[in-house]
Amino acid sequence: MNSFRSILTAPLRAFSELKLLGVLLAANLCIALIQSLPVLIPAIGRFGHSLAGQGRPFPSPEAVLDFSKLLAQGGGPFLAGPFVLGIVFSFGLQLVLAGGIVSRLCSPGRFSLADFARDCAAQLGRNLRLLGWALLGLLPVGGLVALATVLFSRAEKPTLFTLEGEHWALENPFTFWSLTHLALVVVLFALWRSSFDLARVQLYADDQRKTRLAAWRALKRMVRSPGALLGYIAVGLLGLAVVLVCARLHAAVQVTSAGKAWLALLVAQLAVVARLGFSLATTAFTVDVYRAMAPVPVRAPVETPAPLPVPTPAPEANAAEPTPAPAGTQTIQAEPRAIGDDAGRS
Repeated sequence: MNSFRSILTAPLRAFSELKLLGVLLAANLCIALIQSLPVLIPAIGRFGHSLAGQGRPFPSPEAVLDFSKLLAQGGGPFLAGPFVLGIVFSFGLQLVLAGGIVSRLCSPGRFSLADFARDCAAQLGRNLRLLGWALLGLLPVGGLVALATVLFSRAEKPTLFTLEGEHWALENPFTFWSLTHLALVVVLFALWRSSFDLARVQLYADDQRKTRLAAWRALKRMVRSPGALLGYIAVGLLGLAVVLVCARLHAAVQVTSAGKAWLALLVAQLAVVARLGFSLATTAFTVDVYRAMAPVPVRAPVETPAPLPVPTPAPEANAAEPTPAPAGTQTIQAEPRAIGDDAGRS
């Protein structure tokens, strides 16, 4: 497998699936709407359809102040509700759509919403069982990260997880040892996540029902292929950089009017599309890993059957004995018949 080539082709393959990205974006907007309902319903009932009062700038300072008071009155449940809803729906939607996403990235041809929905339903049970094995595999990964953090602390080496807030504000937190610890954490998490993605590809491509074997086989493949693991990390880091750039562009848009508010919403959706696209890219990368590990069928050499002898009819008892022909004449007459028999059999 050419990992460097897959680093370039996997994002191109993902972002070429415009219809699939559209379905995922619509699902993400629905989740965002459900997540914001506990905040939107009281806000709309209190302030109407807009934060801008008549003859006031957008957004209205008085409305923003009243909205802050409304959030403070709601307390913890008012703010924790949308957060919990977002996590539950996002996690559930990822499980539901996983089968359709893998089937689309594995299959050529055009996107079909009916086939996508059917594959989502068909692979849901296997992906749920695979999730159980993935969560079980996350335990040793978390244990190794905790052990490395303790060893670094015992050796008095700083890590990004043990630094105090003052150190982040006054000094440079990125040292050789902190970056080494961070690289170890990234490699362990990428090993777990790439094995999970590769196992989902195997479940669909091989029509495999034993999720335990698929998870174990995927883990062994990623451990034995450091180039594939590094390529998976590279695709993930590239996606993180693009999302951060989109987030910076979103922060640069100053909402001073209704038009700027719609522009900020559009830039935010571009950041969401970038996140979804590179999430598909990591799955597309594992599809390339699977194709490299899949055994190539070996075709046995085709043996040409020997020509069957042509039966000679037995001479009748009362028939006259034929006059034997010369040897040269027999050879010339038998050759065209043999070719004709071969042609008829072929």
